[in-house]
Amino acid sequence: MYKIFIFVIGIAILFISCESIPKSYELTGYILNSQFNGKTIYLSKVDGDELTNIDSTLVKENKFMFKGVQDAPVVCYLRFRKENTLSQYTPVTFILENGKITVKMSPSYSEATGTALNDSLLSFRRIVKQYQDKLSGIDLQYKQGIVDSSMTADKEKQMYNEYNYIEKTKLKYIRKIIGQNLNNVLGAYIFCMNQNTLSDEELGNILQKSGSVFRNKPDVKLISERLKRLDDISIGKIFKDFRSYNIQGKECYLSEYAGRGKFLIVTFWSSVCPSSRVNIKDLMNVYQEYRYKGVDIIGVSLDEDSLSWVNAIKHMDLACTNLSDLRGWKSEAAKIYEINRIPYILLLNPDGSIAAKETNSGMLKQKLQELLK
Repeated sequence: MYKIFIFVIGIAILFISCESIPKSYELTGYILNSQFNGKTIYLSKVDGDELTNIDSTLVKENKFMFKGVQDAPVVCYLRFRKENTLSQYTPVTFILENGKITVKMSPSYSEATGTALNDSLLSFRRIVKQYQDKLSGIDLQYKQGIVDSSMTADKEKQMYNEYNYIEKTKLKYIRKIIGQNLNNVLGAYIFCMNQNTLSDEELGNILQKSGSVFRNKPDVKLISERLKRLDDISIGKIFKDFRSYNIQGKECYLSEYAGRGKFLIVTFWSSVCPSSRVNIKDLMNVYQEYRYKGVDIIGVSLDEDSLSWVNAIKHMDLACTNLSDLRGWKSEAAKIYEINRIPYILLLNPDGSIAAKETNSGMLKQKLQELLK
């Protein structure tokens, strides 16, 4: 009789727990702008390179609602079709999953809450924003110091160290959250949004540890394909040539400097990136230390503004070959070497093969010391 009683209780608990799992979603939205009353709002998801509309409804009395069933959580967007309204609301990126979701939209912020994944995403965003606000403040001070000529070498170094510390702390937190979500859409979304801040090795390690739900997301697959292409420019492979231009506008090729019997430091940077500016100056010191041991250096800028690039070269007294096609991240060099972050450094052996791919001057110097023993 006791065993029967326990069995019945167990079935009842199982029934109650199954009933508590949401089988559909109910999204209630509030938009704090009465001009959108009567307008159509779209529930969309990314489908390849395009946004596909899942559903649409009208905003009434600053409120809208979507209902449906979502088999598996997916990243979605709430938006209005007309681009000229973007300044009047902030588009919402959230995770569509079964359960009750509440969305608030305003010109300055938008947020989605109510389900586990959306609450976690909102918490993540708020913490990252705190880090980003600090970084933006330092960046603003840096630019102002350049404009009013109050920037000194010591002050620039101090700001760089502070910026670098906050950046590393933020990255540590991002790694932690991805590591806690290695088989869900939240982890995949954060992974994709922060791919440019993670090293290629880190990206590969995360993919190896992740589950199928994570790996099979379309954007994650694109990252995986990019990592496979990196095999063509891996350590030991001969450099890939690219075309660029010097500050006089003359057409130049990497092959004019690589594989010429010297170690060649190729540093990718930008005049508008504080950390890469400091890094290239540090690399110039490394070059001065090792130049008589068969080391050369060139700078490849991912700038888009010619004046900003040239002024930075003069201001920092970069007495080396400087190249740029002024196409920013769309530059030929960035595409060939799959560069998605700066500073980024290539070290080429005297025969033109790739000796190292680093992200800071300290790591490069250590590698040079090993090679020049």
